[in-house]
Amino acid sequence: MNKLLSFISGSFVDKSLDLRIRLFNILAMAGVVVSLVSAIVSAAMGEKLQNAAVYLIFALLASALLWYASKNGRYQRCYMITIVTIFLMGFPFFFFNNGGYYGTIPYFFIFALVFTAFMLEGKTAFLMVGLEMLLYVGLCLYAYFFFTPEDFYISSRNVMITAVFGFVVVGLALSIVMLLQFRLYNEQQKKLDEQNHILQRASRAKTEFLSNTSHEMRTPLTVISVNVQTVAEILEDMDEAVKDVEAAELLQNAQQEIMRLARMVGGMLTLASMSENTDKQAVNFSTLLRSSAEMFSLHLQKKGNTLATEIAERLNIFGNADLLAQVVSNLLQNAAVYTEQGEIILRAEKAGREILVTVKDTGTGIAAELLPHVFERGVSTGGTGFGLYLCKTVVESHGGRIWIESTPGSGTTTSFALPTYEGQFGGEDA
Repeated sequence: MNKLLSFISGSFVDKSLDLRIRLFNILAMAGVVVSLVSAIVSAAMGEKLQNAAVYLIFALLASALLWYASKNGRYQRCYMITIVTIFLMGFPFFFFNNGGYYGTIPYFFIFALVFTAFMLEGKTAFLMVGLEMLLYVGLCLYAYFFFTPEDFYISSRNVMITAVFGFVVVGLALSIVMLLQFRLYNEQQKKLDEQNHILQRASRAKTEFLSNTSHEMRTPLTVISVNVQTVAEILEDMDEAVKDVEAAELLQNAQQEIMRLARMVGGMLTLASMSENTDKQAVNFSTLLRSSAEMFSLHLQKKGNTLATEIAERLNIFGNADLLAQVVSNLLQNAAVYTEQGEIILRAEKAGREILVTVKDTGTGIAAELLPHVFERGVSTGGTGFGLYLCKTVVESHGGRIWIESTPGSGTTTSFALPTYEGQFGGEDA
């Protein structure tokens, strides 16, 4: 007996099998048991011999499907064979050979509907369940008008016996199936929780490593930058060395690369902080945008650019103010890099249930082949490759979207939209 149970457990309900396959196997085994019990009871109650024979045939069919599916893996085919041959063809036969709705078969209609809903998916499941319900209702209506059951099934005693047999067998089968189903669900939920816990620990370790590495890189970069600037100043005091164009150019290039590396480190730190910093609150976005524009105005003027702002009042966002300020800063910084003696416009307005922010410049623009990839990490035309990637990550983490348009030689327009905050998360407006 133990060997048999071990064989059944390892072959048909092993945890490595898909949940639906295990459920099919359980239901098929239940079908075998129910058919065999029905055959025995039918014979014991003196019903027609053909009834017991048909029950045995269905028990053999369920066994064959169980074996075939486990060997060949064609479960979908077996599901449909079961539904068509047993539920749509076999059950009507048993219905009229077992007293119509006086017998036990209406209880098995419930079993058929549950099985079909479990096994099939989407429209096919709805179609087949609907077909079965129409068929079973039609059988009952037909029996009411045109079918006269044998006296055996009309007897109060026998009606009581068949009713008890029907709901006990079907009730037990469905109860066992549901019990096993919940057990399987709980096991999978426990396994999923364990995997989530492992992933969270791995994510925290990655974030800590990234944050620590970025932080440690800042100090030597600052030292190198200061030293290079000091050497440049010393060279400026040495008239002959200053005339060495190549040396001055090398120092300038070194300083530019150091600053680029510093910005990359800053980007990595921001990415790391995004993973940990999930604090969000109501933000007065109009004020945030004006502060960012004011902070960048002097920087933009260094290359002869002018900054125009068109920022509507009372624009409120539910989010992280530091990260959103970083997005605006990156977009203005990008506009400044590729624009000289031009105009940069920062515009923000409410559009429906969104706040639409646009940074438009009259700079050199972006090449058409590069444009579809500018939000990917590492894609750049001389920058760090973190800026726009960060913008996209932050905007999308706030439920927004970002896009870019550009024409080489005519400038670039970068826009992003964020959902407005109207107190939907509680608290007071910003």
